[in-house]
Amino acid sequence: MSGPGMLALRDGVCVPVREIRPGDAAALQRLVGRSSDRSVELRFFGPLKRLSDEQARRFADVDGRGGFALVALDPENPDEIVGVVRYEREGETDAAEYAAMIEDRFQNRGLGIGLTRHLIEAACERGIRRLHALVMRENSGMLHLLRSLDLPERKRWEGGAEHFEIDLATGAA
Repeated sequence: MSGPGMLALRDGVCVPVREIRPGDAAALQRLVGRSSDRSVELRFFGPLKRLSDEQARRFADVDGRGGFALVALDPENPDEIVGVVRYEREGETDAAEYAAMIEDRFQNRGLGIGLTRHLIEAACERGIRRLHALVMRENSGMLHLLRSLDLPERKRWEGGAEHFEIDLATGAA
């Protein structure tokens, strides 16, 4: 999926999806700002009042090889990002770290899983064979999402978090 696409949510709402751009930094800051403390804590493993300019720039500026990210836009206001999924390749390996954040009002509507499937497609095309995710134990939404991918997975506990490793090689034809 190279250009902008549309993702239909379970409730029939269609959400525009595209690759992240360097100019998205401010919209990422606004996404974090609109999100509940709990959503932010589950994503960043602790409280975060705001995404710093430097963090936002780093998240928005991916090179496509080492990192890749997709954003979902608010169908009512395409200047606003309502979801983001990303991976960051670990050095020169075929493994990458996965992370996602979905705005509260778009959670449990199929956006996270839809975006993640597109991200996995992009990862496979770019030679990524394994995705890792560190998920807080109480983040039931994300744990459910990762399990519902129906890909081989290994998991182990790390502190208060679950370390998921998803094998993409077998899922890809």
